[in-house]
Amino acid sequence: TMEILNEQVVTAWVLEHPAHFQLLAPFIRRGNKNDLLIITTRIECMNMYNNSENYLPNREVIFVERPFGRGKNKINTIFTMIKRRNKVKKTLKSRQKSNPIERIIVMGASLELFSAKSAKIPQRIYISDTEIHHLAHKLALKSATHVLLPIYWREDLDKNFLKNCKNKNIKIIRHNKIHAEMRNYSNESTSKNKIICRKLNGDGSHDKKEIVSMDEALNLIQYDLDYFNEDIEHNNPWELCNIISNYSAAITQSTTFAAEALIQDIPTLLISKAERGFLSELNKRNAPLIQCKSIDELNEKFEKWNNILNNK
Repeated sequence: TMEILNEQVVTAWVLEHPAHFQLLAPFIRRGNKNDLLIITTRIECMNMYNNSENYLPNREVIFVERPFGRGKNKINTIFTMIKRRNKVKKTLKSRQKSNPIERIIVMGASLELFSAKSAKIPQRIYISDTEIHHLAHKLALKSATHVLLPIYWREDLDKNFLKNCKNKNIKIIRHNKIHAEMRNYSNESTSKNKIICRKLNGDGSHDKKEIVSMDEALNLIQYDLDYFNEDIEHNNPWELCNIISNYSAAITQSTTFAAEALIQDIPTLLISKAERGFLSELNKRNAPLIQCKSIDELNEKFEKWNNILNNK
């Protein structure tokens, strides 16, 4: 089902989040030398790009600003979106004259689908595993030709996105993988009795309402903690998913990070109100996930997690 990503046609790849680099890099490496990379200038993405010589091939790149985040009010956000849309549209249109792009692939970053549509790029593929990304879905409905979704997608959370795709005759491609399973891991379990932690800023367009403070939980931990927080430059950002396997447990506010730890069978305490199809799927697979959705549950959930940890 992921075969569509392996086609050798000239592609514009949108890399909006560090996880997109990890997930799409194998496909980009097998791709076409005329491909274009559209990269968001958030700290972590630039960190990935600046350390990418062994991971990404040499391709034409344009950089765009992230419309959401710290210090951005509504007006800033709209202004950034317009600026970004115009920049991408201009680049795509000039490429259509000289070296045509046949398709664009985005993960949840549906702004670029608009620009691609105005530049008359025929195939516009939207990938998502985040049902509550309603704004992105709404934009995708206006401009995607294909939508790539997991079979564990929860329609009860998606505000009719899947239904609307069918109504609009958007081609729906289903797959059975958790996104983090799309890449290779070199599991080298070494130093145990250490815990890896990822805190979020919580200023994304869809995760603001899901954030639960994790400071109290961190005070309860008696092991060594290593932090891999959002928006901090790390020496080897590409190795994060392999680094996780060196820890005996993970604690995080990030659902993506939780999934990356859980598919490596690492007991994970997810402190977040988030509901996701991939979390339901991981639970169904009996992954060692303990989710704490409010501070009131913290002591009970912490105990559970600690017990899994001590019995591993």
